[in-house]
Amino acid sequence: MAKKQLIRGVAGLAAAVTMLSGCYFFPEEEKLLDPPTIAPDEVAYSTFTARNKTIESTINLTGYVRSRTEKECYFTGYTGRIKNVYVRAGDMVEEGDLIAEMNVGELEYELEIQGYKVQAAQLRYNSTGSEADRLQLEIEQSTLEMYQAEYDGAKIFAPMSGQVSYVYKINPGTEFDPYKVIARIVDPGDLYVAASCDDDRLFAVGDKVTVTVDSDVYDATVSYTPKEAKADGASDTKALYAEFGSSSPTFAYLGSLADIKKVKAVSENAVVIPKNLIKTDGGRSYVQIYENGEKLDRDVTVGITNATEAEIVSGLSAGEAVIIR
Repeated sequence: MAKKQLIRGVAGLAAAVTMLSGCYFFPEEEKLLDPPTIAPDEVAYSTFTARNKTIESTINLTGYVRSRTEKECYFTGYTGRIKNVYVRAGDMVEEGDLIAEMNVGELEYELEIQGYKVQAAQLRYNSTGSEADRLQLEIEQSTLEMYQAEYDGAKIFAPMSGQVSYVYKINPGTEFDPYKVIARIVDPGDLYVAASCDDDRLFAVGDKVTVTVDSDVYDATVSYTPKEAKADGASDTKALYAEFGSSSPTFAYLGSLADIKKVKAVSENAVVIPKNLIKTDGGRSYVQIYENGEKLDRDVTVGITNATEAEIVSGLSAGEAVIIR
């Protein structure tokens, strides 16, 4: 019994020694380092440099080139087949010139024969004076008039002198309906611009404007505005007309887009920046500038503005950098 207790004591002592010695196999804990200190980068701003330039405040409209005097050409009689069209766009014509005609078949021959029948009936009535011959004369005369109207309806004559601005492209033999426009004649010296204006306060009769047509710029004068249209009781109360000055586009530009521009104000050698860089706070206007490495607010007085730019009357000089973002 004593022997067993001795053995147990020795085993316990050995286990304790083993546990104590085993601690030396674990690595020593590392000492925690202080976090690195990082200096913040300097803030980078995008800027715009204020500059001197001429700035305009304008009112802009888009209209169309029209002729004050123009007439359309069309058949009025009946549907028929085209014999020929005798004009082309750009041709100058005189009133009464033949523009186009339909194929009338034997109508021309029948018209000639009917004319002879009227002459014969007239002679018989002159000879006899009878009521029957008078009635026959009237019948033949009515038939002649019917043929003549049909024959005349197959031809189109120029209703005015001027320039052909439009011709419907059609081949001989093609069927064509009455009242369908086959040509248009205009007075090339009486062109103007017609536009639509929602605000009758923007323009006045006599205002000087410029009109741009296909990149060419023409001087023009406002001759009619919505104010006059309302006073006249016109159906189009937004109508605005501008008359060309000493020069105007050619007839080829009839129907083309025309940009009308009225200059409200102009400032030369002004300090100008993009309009969207101006900030507001109540009645205050200011910009943000970059000066000596700092972002600063600077109060400014705004002058002329347009769709994209603004004049700075005071508070900013040309060459100063305005912060964009």
